Amino acid sequence: MSFGIGLSGMKAAKRDLEVVSNNIANSNTVGFKSSRAEFADVYASTLDGSNARVVAGAGVKVASVTQSFQQGNFSYTNGVLDMAITGNGFFVVNDNGSYLYSRAGYFDLDRENYVVNNLGHRLQGFASDAAGNILSGSITDLQVDSSDMSAQATSELIGLINLDSRSAIPSVATFNSSDPNSYNTTMAFNVYDSLGNPHTLGLYFAKDQTIANQWSIHYQLDGVDVGTADPLNFDTSGQVATGSGTYTQTIPAATLGNGADALNLSIDLTDMTQLGIASSVNGAIQNGFPPGKLSGIQVSETGQLQALYSNGQTLNQGQIILAGFTNEQGLQPVGDSLWRAGYESGDPAYGLAGTGTLGSLEAGALELSNVDLSIELVRLIEAQRNYQANAKTIETSNSLTQTLMNII
Repeated sequence: MSFGIGLSGMKAAKRDLEVVSNNIANSNTVGFKSSRAEFADVYASTLDGSNARVVAGAGVKVASVTQSFQQGNFSYTNGVLDMAITGNGFFVVNDNGSYLYSRAGYFDLDRENYVVNNLGHRLQGFASDAAGNILSGSITDLQVDSSDMSAQATSELIGLINLDSRSAIPSVATFNSSDPNSYNTTMAFNVYDSLGNPHTLGLYFAKDQTIANQWSIHYQLDGVDVGTADPLNFDTSGQVATGSGTYTQTIPAATLGNGADALNLSIDLTDMTQLGIASSVNGAIQNGFPPGKLSGIQVSETGQLQALYSNGQTLNQGQIILAGFTNEQGLQPVGDSLWRAGYESGDPAYGLAGTGTLGSLEAGALELSNVDLSIELVRLIEAQRNYQANAKTIETSNSLTQTLMNII
């Protein structure tokens, strides 16, 4: 019996050594989660001569090898698609039609601009449409569209300016942009047509000759008069009067003269003021932009994959999803810092970064192994001593048996 007990102890200690050795070997493996061997005692029952049941220790066994999914430290990198998860979520990757789960955030673009890990598995998420709206209907391989971004014609303008209430009425009644005596101040917007060509829209403000707190706005595009003058009225507190401050101007295609569509502009000046300080432009906002080429990509904390363009615009290219499990211990490790869902883990619950316990994403970072080398080295010594001690029990049992045989 003692031979079997000692042998079970040696087998358990050997298994423990294997687990510890694997932890140490993967102390620098990104996304690796350490394991531990969990032991259970073994008892056997027999009947003695009086038919009384006798229970005796029969040794030890490895009941389970469990993994610790404790958060690992982060290492910050220069990889724009390197990602680390702060929380309990897992990246979802496509392995020839089946999903695998990982904490290793090595990602990059392949030759078809799919987001893949260092093994070529494609990262999963929600796709987006041409306008950057996330399509949350079904999970798919994430891919970056490398085509140029089309221009967007300016359609909305917001002007923030103070007109000096102390300004004198212009001495020349008829507006002429070349004559500064025919207006008080000016501001300009950079606007874009449907082909992405830039233009300058100038607004000239002239204090009214007869009506208090009223100004006239004259328009020019690229130095050419366009449209008709609009009135701008203020109340006695210097704010734009109710019913004033919003205008529309249409620049005909013929005026543009470059093949672009007509410009239909909505101009919002309701936040302007007329106060007794020097006239000043505080903002000229418009929503158009020229065409742009893909210049880079980035990932937000919520997992939005965004393309960066040379015109300063960004566009969503997809939404990274994360997976959570009710029983992480039930995940089946398949190597390469990947796990497969199984019966014990439960079905994955997919969600967005920053929701629930899935955690947020840290771009430009990798989660390191959570192995603590100092603890593992102590466990290594303990496993070695356990192995040696169990070997000693076998040696002692052998000596006792040999003595008995010598007596015989």
